[in-house]
Amino acid sequence: MEKMDRKEAIRRTALLMGGALGGSLITGVLAGCGEGRASDGWIPGYLTRTQLQVAADLAEVILPETDTPGAKQALTERFIDSMAAGWMSGEEQKLLTDGLNRLLEAEFHRMDFQTQNDAVRALTEEPQGQRFFRQFRQLTLLGFFTSEIGATQVLNYDPIPGIYQGCISLEEAGGRTWA
Repeated sequence: MEKMDRKEAIRRTALLMGGALGGSLITGVLAGCGEGRASDGWIPGYLTRTQLQVAADLAEVILPETDTPGAKQALTERFIDSMAAGWMSGEEQKLLTDGLNRLLEAEFHRMDFQTQNDAVRALTEEPQGQRFFRQFRQLTLLGFFTSEIGATQVLNYDPIPGIYQGCISLEEAGGRTWA
């Protein structure tokens, strides 16, 4: 298996995001800017607080903080909870909660970062674990790259875009793909 660094993974993911999103995820993103999303008094809509802690830790394993912010800083667990509460089917909700509960039983939220990585690797060695991780990774990436932190601090962001330049290299774009 080819190893890649975080920046290459982000670049490849950002390029693939447009074609890989389902209709319910796109709808959820468009509706995800409700009031109070990042307020201190935020209340989960679907997941329990302990499931949210596990979700935050798992999201951070997927997108850890390095020289750029990680998934915890972008509050991706709140996005995932919002998607579960308002946009997922019953089957998708069950897959999410079953996977989080399994990690909760293993005390994933109490493990150090390396042990969490090992636990994720073991989880993905079975079909149900693969399905859960694939769903969770998609939600994490979508939540991160559509957050203010992901769009402005990791991706190139221009609040008032100028002309469209479709055929420029990544280096000419400042080394980052566009939000």
